[in-house]
Amino acid sequence: MSKKLTFLILSGPTKEYIDPVRFISNESSGKMGNALAQAALKKGGDVIFISGPVSVFPTGVKLIKITTALEMFKEAKLNFRKADITISTAAVVDYSPVKTYKRKIKKNNPKLLIELKQNPDIIGYCGKNKKNQVVAGFALETENLINNAKLKLESKKLNLIIANGKESFNSDNTTVYIIDAGSVLKIADKSKKIIAENIIDETIRIFENIKSGKNIP
Repeated sequence: MSKKLTFLILSGPTKEYIDPVRFISNESSGKMGNALAQAALKKGGDVIFISGPVSVFPTGVKLIKITTALEMFKEAKLNFRKADITISTAAVVDYSPVKTYKRKIKKNNPKLLIELKQNPDIIGYCGKNKKNQVVAGFALETENLINNAKLKLESKKLNLIIANGKESFNSDNTTVYIIDAGSVLKIADKSKKIIAENIIDETIRIFENIKSGKNIP
């Protein structure tokens, strides 16, 4: 690494509250985000780490804790320009309730309709606003894994996307596909530590190419 790089890593789930005790979320453990932070630190980088609610956080980083997608979006926008490389492995909930009840919803009605609104596309914002920066995202898909990931790579203007299945939630080992505009690299049944090191190496390679004028997205 020719210069000290700053990494912005988005990690963990978000929680979108319906009432004070109920929320919409997912099973993201934040393990991949932690592994990416440690791999970036190992390369001598500085790490800004924005995380949803998980049980364990990395050390040696600038840690910013959030709960909702809107909070993550606000912090990402505040810190994005400071980063040479942004990687989002956060499992951001796509929708949040239009109305949040101030009191616990009572079980009085056999049917309860909850209207949802779309949350901001955080990594899409970063991809479309990058300036000589590298932006990488994750695509968790339940079908057409590679094709759907490639569509996200293009539509969100990313440099790199990592495709995986739902079995990656809460697991220590997983299989991913690291995809850029010209190639697909499969890493099968490896630890998240090894996968994270591969991702960090690839983002650094792309960044150095951009700086040298070899690869301007």
